[in-house]
Order: sequence, then structure tokens, then C-alpha cells
Amino acid sequence: MSNRELLIQSLKRNRRGYDAFLILIAVLEGMMMVYGLVSFDFLEFRRKLYFACYVLLFCCTVAAFVLNRFCLRSGRHPRLMCHNVYLYIGVLIFWSAAISALDLNGGGYPVTYMTILAAVGSLVTLPPVLYGCVAGLSSAGMVALALSMGCTNLGVPFYLNHGIFLLVAIAVEVRNFHTLRSQYLLEQRLEELAGLDDLTRVSNRRTLDKYMAQLIREEVPFTFTLLDLDRFKAINDTYGHPEGDLSLRKVAEVLTEVFGEYVFRYGGDEFAVISFEDPGSVSEKLSQVNLRLKEGAGAYALQVCAGVYPRQSGDTGDRIFERADSALYAAKQSGGACTVLYGAPRQP
Repeated sequence: MSNRELLIQSLKRNRRGYDAFLILIAVLEGMMMVYGLVSFDFLEFRRKLYFACYVLLFCCTVAAFVLNRFCLRSGRHPRLMCHNVYLYIGVLIFWSAAISALDLNGGGYPVTYMTILAAVGSLVTLPPVLYGCVAGLSSAGMVALALSMGCTNLGVPFYLNHGIFLLVAIAVEVRNFHTLRSQYLLEQRLEELAGLDDLTRVSNRRTLDKYMAQLIREEVPFTFTLLDLDRFKAINDTYGHPEGDLSLRKVAEVLTEVFGEYVFRYGGDEFAVISFEDPGSVSEKLSQVNLRLKEGAGAYALQVCAGVYPRQSGDTGDRIFERADSALYAAKQSGGACTVLYGAPRQP
């Protein structure tokens, strides 16, 4: 799993928390802007900097919130969503460093910076190297800005305590990152296993229904094929169910070799194939499947019948299956090792 995928999964899982964080920041900055307009003496340069920081962060937070909601709702633009998060987090951390530098210059403490840095680490899963670089650069910038404004109260205790805080914050982020990465990889593996047929190790009907629904939703054209083994019951009755299982594995293996990854066990001795080629090419590949099965035959010959249906605009999943099943029924009625295209004359 890439850093981008991990960040997206983290945002989806913690969407409400991240949204609440952005809303809270925007509300606080709005309140500080109002407070500044009422109370600040803008003849003082430091107060001007404070107010400029409030306005900047308020605008950035609103923009980040709107863009993040758009990306999550549309389910698209993952790169844009990641760039949005990285840019906003960078702005937020450096903003907090600037505010804390002003606080230090006024005799205070870098509480804002420390709070923001810790909050970011708990809300968003960032690569530890990136988090560490931003933390280090922003801390250096905070100290440099405070010193350039004439701050004189930064002694050894400050540098020691701040250094310890940075090390702890980065260590926590490293732990959180690797914990979440391991968790998501485990969930991904469990999801993968749940989508596989135990016997043949190709995808199962659950995965087929999910994938077909996605293709229909995105209006992607495809050709759907339903297949089943000729005389499968006779194989089971004559040679036993273990041999029948081996025949199913063999068919799944050959289908995968010919069609690639979009092969599914629909149930029993039925398989389904989704292809992005035209029906003629699919029929030719089905002929290759039967030829390979025939070449590898042992005590009995394995052959498949197939019904082929190219998806039309407006088709539902049920209609696609019904029409492919109708073509499959016609193929079975026509004899063994036969392919029929729905709505067209039988193909050999």
C-alpha cells in the first residue's frame, strides 16, 4: 500500500474527525479575526502579523474543507485530495510556528505550535519522513523568526524541552503510521480472501457483483460471458467429487490464462468472464479455451458451453445476467463446446 492510498484510507475512516478539525480551526480563526478588529492596536507591527496570520489560515482552512469534501463525495481525484491535505497541513504547521514565534517574542510559550503538531499527528496519517522534515523545518523557522524579532528568553531549557517534544512527536507519528499501515494491509488481505472462491482461487460471485456494479455505474462498455462445464454431473458420478473439483480447478486455470484476471466462479460448475474486447474476440478466445482443455484431457474430456452478451447502454446487472444466461441455455441446447452470442445466430 502506497503512502497516498494509506492517506486516503485514513481520511475516509476519520472523515468526520478531520472535518470537525477543519471546522474548529475556521471558527477559531474567525473569532480571532473579530477579536483582533475590536481589540488590536494595529500601529504595533506584531499585532498586524497576528491578524494577517488569522486571515491567511481562515482562508486556507475554508478552501481545504471545500476541496476535501468535493474529493471524498465524488470518489475521484485522489491525487488532488492528497495534495490538498499535504499542502494544508504544511500551511497549518508553519502558521502555528509563526504564531508561536510571535508568542515567544511577547514572553509566552510555543503552545499553539506544540498543540497543532500533536493534533496533526493524531488526525492524519503522514509518512514519518515527511512529518519529521516539516516538524524540524518549522521548529527552526519558529526559532529563527523569534530571534530575528529580538526574542532574548530562549535559553538551554527551552531548546532541550522543545527537542524532547519533537522527538516524542515524531516517534508517536512513526508508531501510528506503521500501526495503521499494518492494519490496512491486513484488512486489504482479508477483503481479498473474502472475494476469492475457496476451491478454484478465482474471484467469487460477491466480487463479480461488486465489480459489475462499478462498471455499470461508470458506464464502461464490456462483454459478459457465462460458461458451464459439459457433462459435469457425469464426471462427478463416474470419477467422484474430488475429480470433479480438479476439473473445476483446471477450467479456472485455463480461463485465467486466456482471459486474465476478470474470471469469476459464479456457482457450481458455472463461471463468468468480463472482457473489454468485442464479442467476436471473446468467442475466439472461448474456442482457445476448449482447445486447451481438449489438449490437456486425461481420462475424460473437459469442454465448456458459453453465452456471450455485450453490455448495452441502460442495462442493469440483472438484465446482463439474464441475457447471457439465455445465450448459455441456447448453447447447451445446441451441443457441447458451443458458444452463442445473445441475439445472433449460434457461433461454432
